[in-house]
Amino acid sequence: MEVVSIAIVSFSFLLFLFFILRDPRQKNLPPGPRPSPIVGNLLQLGDKPHAEFAKLAQKYGQLFSLKLGSQTVVVASSPAAAAEVLKTHDKILSGRYVFQSFRVKEHIENSIVWSECNDNWKLLRKVCRTELFTPKMIESQSEIREGKAREMVKFLRSKEGEVVKIVEVVFGTLVNIFGNLIFSKDVFDLEDPTGGSVELKEHLWKLLEMGNSTNPADYFPIMGKYDLFGQRRAVAEVLQQIYDVWGINLKERRGMKGSESNNDFVDVLLNAGLEDQKINALLMELFGAGTETSASTIEWAITELTKKPLVVSKIRLELVNVVGDNTVKESDLPHLPYLQAFVKETLRLHPPTPLLLPRRALETCTVMNYTIPKECQIMNFEWSLPQGMSTSELSMDEKFGLTLQKDPPLLIVLKARPSNI
Repeated sequence: MEVVSIAIVSFSFLLFLFFILRDPRQKNLPPGPRPSPIVGNLLQLGDKPHAEFAKLAQKYGQLFSLKLGSQTVVVASSPAAAAEVLKTHDKILSGRYVFQSFRVKEHIENSIVWSECNDNWKLLRKVCRTELFTPKMIESQSEIREGKAREMVKFLRSKEGEVVKIVEVVFGTLVNIFGNLIFSKDVFDLEDPTGGSVELKEHLWKLLEMGNSTNPADYFPIMGKYDLFGQRRAVAEVLQQIYDVWGINLKERRGMKGSESNNDFVDVLLNAGLEDQKINALLMELFGAGTETSASTIEWAITELTKKPLVVSKIRLELVNVVGDNTVKESDLPHLPYLQAFVKETLRLHPPTPLLLPRRALETCTVMNYTIPKECQIMNFEWSLPQGMSTSELSMDEKFGLTLQKDPPLLIVLKARPSNI
């Protein structure tokens, strides 16, 4: 009997070692680092996953695989690999992977970002392509964007000698730009932080912070069913608070339908016959995609400029030669190549969304002679290390999330502009 017990214990121990130490990756997956038990490759990514991905791409090639918790992830890291995912196998690899925190049913069903390629998605895409983002519509709204930029500059000049958290000023300006494009009204008062729709700005900022937080259920989906950490409930509450704020505006505008037109996004969406839930989801995604990402990029750009006075001088000289004493307008941008090059370099070093939003394989398929299993996540990765640079030489602290934010925020003390420039 004792021998049998020893045999059972020994067999169980060996079986345990087999499942713990075996390589859990499926056959013919793209190459990648060997995952650890349970957590997979999570611990290998550190606090700068985009930089680690660049190193992995150099080692394993343009298509490599990882195990993040229990999730299999394939990363496409070159134009050729991206073309295979986004073009050649687009139909099979077009599924959306929705982050666990944002799996709020009412929002997902009406979302252009998260919903599957169904009739609702096609309708929203058609409205965006043929109504909201046509060249004519974009050009007609340039005065709004330029006007809000001038207001921001005026506000910053009034703060001479004071400490300013630049990302909050830029974020408030961007929220106002979208407020005017969508509702024809300001959302936030730069001069009076307690004025305007402060709650909308605060709710948007809170939601974006939630998007940048980690939810363990994204790596261990079995936990997501029960929302153990309450993140999905928190997101649902903030979404409803945002909808309540602009729901009043939507109700008023529905009552005014057929009268004087404001020629803004709400007019377009109401004329397209969209229901409030679809409008809410679309507006939420417009605000989310167009504010925090742009604010983070501008903060990084200003941070880089504070370190590079020679670049500042060259940009300033180009502006003097091209624009002179006039106010810079959007129509001047094509004639400012050095400024454009600086913006592109900022985006390369500090991409707002370095990993883009992941896709999901609807069926098993073969990409570049490797097997992509059903339900596998696919990331299109477009960030690389500068030639000869190691990750330790990236000099400024970053906070990784859906967006690449600066951590800590940039604080600047504004000085008067010299009279000779």
